[in-house]
Parts: sequence; structure tokens; C-alpha cells
Amino acid sequence: MFALAIGLTAIPPFLRLWQGPSLWDRLAGASGVNTRITLMLATHALFSGQELLLDVALAYAALGFLGVVLVARFGEGGAG
Repeated sequence: MFALAIGLTAIPPFLRLWQGPSLWDRLAGASGVNTRITLMLATHALFSGQELLLDVALAYAALGFLGVVLVARFGEGGAG
């Protein structure tokens, strides 16, 4: 039930990711979708008792954050 509710809240960021129009809009959408997927993993771990999924959710959130930061750096045009 909670996964469905979280999944429904992922629709607006997914549309922002899909439609754009700029790189920054797509990054905001990707960050929102990443957050919703992390929340779904964490709630599934909470209700199913699978503690390993909490580690997967943490790793997914960290990798998603790093991906957004790297693409933002690329979008700025700065390499360092």
C-alpha cells in the first residue's frame, strides 16, 4: 500500500525527467525519482523484515546523489 502511494508521488518528477526542457529540469526529475525509489526500497525493507534492503537503499541513494552531482558539474561546464 505504501509502495503504491510512493509510486504515485513519483509521477510528477518522472514527467519532469522525461519532458525537460532543460538539463536542470531533468536533473531535478532524476533526483526526485531517485528519492522515491529509495523510499520504496526502505519501506519494503521495513515491512518485510529484510534488513539487507536498507543497505541497498542507502547505496542506491548515495550513487544517485553522486550521479546527479556529476551531471550537474558537467552541465556547468566546469571540470575542476
